[in-house]
Amino acid sequence: MARKRKLDLKNYQQVLLAKREQIKQNIQRLEGESSGRDRLSRQTAKQDFEGGGDAALESMERSQSAAMIGNLRDMLASIDEALQKIEDGTYGICEWCGKNIPKKRLDALPEATMCTECRNHMGPM
Repeated sequence: MARKRKLDLKNYQQVLLAKREQIKQNIQRLEGESSGRDRLSRQTAKQDFEGGGDAALESMERSQSAAMIGNLRDMLASIDEALQKIEDGTYGICEWCGKNIPKKRLDALPEATMCTECRNHMGPM
């Protein structure tokens, strides 16, 4: 089991909350842009039944926005998990091997739930 160490949990919590707020704003912005494109697309379709290249481009943009929103929601879930670990007293402990996650890794990626070794062993996610 990992030995106890002193982490500045308040600092990590503040960083995570700031990242969480930024991600939520990005999601709202992307969803707003997407709904605006949908309204514009419906208006354009009424005016011109054959969408042609514009319709394909709009479809691609909607798909890209949906993918970005999905990635942002995954990041938000990781941040929420890290914040919960701070509350539970398990922050900074690898959920696979139980060892301490190096401070250097937490500084770079405060939502990390695995040490570098275990994360590398897991492969691409």
